[in-house]
Amino acid sequence: MDCNIVISGGGLSSLLTAKLLLKRLPSVQIHLIEKENEVGGQFGSVNYGDKQIFDYGMHIYYESSIAEIDQLFQETLPIKEWNVLEGNFKDAAGLFYNNKLQTLTPYIDLRNFSEEKKNDYLCEFFKNLELTKGIKEPENSSAFEILKHRFGEKICNEIFSPIFKKLYQTNVENLDGIATRLTTINRLALFSEELMFDLIKSDIIRERICFPNQYSMPNYRSTNQRGFYPKKFGMFAVLEKLKLDLESKGVKFHLSTLISDIEIERNRIKSIYLTNNTKLENIDSLLWTSGLPSLSNLLKINVSDLIYDKQKNKSYYVYFTFNKNPEMDKLYYFYCFDEGFRTFRVTNYYNYCPDASSRGGFPICVEIWNKEEDSTDLDVIASKTLIELQKFGIINSEYKVLFSKTEPVLGAGFPLPSCNNINAINSIRERIIKENVLNLIVMGVYSSQNVFFIKDVLTDSLNKINNFYKNTI
Repeated sequence: MDCNIVISGGGLSSLLTAKLLLKRLPSVQIHLIEKENEVGGQFGSVNYGDKQIFDYGMHIYYESSIAEIDQLFQETLPIKEWNVLEGNFKDAAGLFYNNKLQTLTPYIDLRNFSEEKKNDYLCEFFKNLELTKGIKEPENSSAFEILKHRFGEKICNEIFSPIFKKLYQTNVENLDGIATRLTTINRLALFSEELMFDLIKSDIIRERICFPNQYSMPNYRSTNQRGFYPKKFGMFAVLEKLKLDLESKGVKFHLSTLISDIEIERNRIKSIYLTNNTKLENIDSLLWTSGLPSLSNLLKINVSDLIYDKQKNKSYYVYFTFNKNPEMDKLYYFYCFDEGFRTFRVTNYYNYCPDASSRGGFPICVEIWNKEEDSTDLDVIASKTLIELQKFGIINSEYKVLFSKTEPVLGAGFPLPSCNNINAINSIRERIIKENVLNLIVMGVYSSQNVFFIKDVLTDSLNKINNFYKNTI
């Protein structure tokens, strides 16, 4: 082997990056470093034995619309072994809001308010639309500024502010604009299907107002992006096949391991030390996907001046298997925006993978965001979650719990997208760039501005790899 490429992090994007590099640079030796004892990160699964398998929440692979990248994932299984989710059933999402489970749209439906309130919001929306006509949406702004620009201050204060307070336990003014992209908070349902068939032709309307029925929505998409999930339930099998394929091609996996130190000479990483007492030399490149703060520590960059906001939520996965399919209509998942509930999202695996019920019963995952004052007793959390599921109307007294397990989310859980935290991440990124380490490629979540979802991560990673190896591949 001529050189070593080291990838820090074993998530899905890292596995696909390793496949891409092997395809383009077959003579290199790749070392993949992962702190956990298995690969996959949030795309992984947990197996409790006795056929009780659950994914970590809802993780379907949505195409990046880059054929080369998507093929690397899709070829892991024969096409007949995939559930291919497309068109209006690519992503069937709902919302519990205003004490009602919305099954036709995951966006806040203002039509569920009183006639007086609905007309009030309608006037506010069009008044604001006229005021902002021709004015570009503010960039690098708070969530409040972006939503005020889209819908007006009244709708922002009365509709969105309480939701953000429920989700993040802070005021909307304290949250970065990226918070509007992390859940279904950047559009509203306001008009009937018949009216929206015409209004949706307007770009300015379409970016603010959703079609009220996701299953009959006309195709105005810029791409025919599809979702992929294995027909045999459990994303872990795909990740395991990716790992075995990479190992067969010579990739060396260092699990339960971290990078403890690096040697830099003439602005290039020369050697890398691992916590398993391995020293890697002759480094061609280090691809870092393990987060910017840990990279700044490794590079010994001073970040003591940066201001961070503490994540107040305590996150848990609560897994249940019921004797009957929860009454969620066609929904793969739904969010909960109502104050008083601790549920963030409910995922019904069966609705996008019927094989989920083949192990006996219908498994679901409930992501809980508790407050600091809430009990941390796992049995108490499970009991309260069952009560919330009943309030949502998706289970009743006829449902029997065949299996239940509650687990704290590893790490910090869902990151708090506050202005201070995003500014700190941006500052760390700038300081890492100033170190001018020529063979360091920073990838993954927040590695570039507004890069968070897997599609954005993969697109950003491909661009960086192409740029670094432009004279080689």
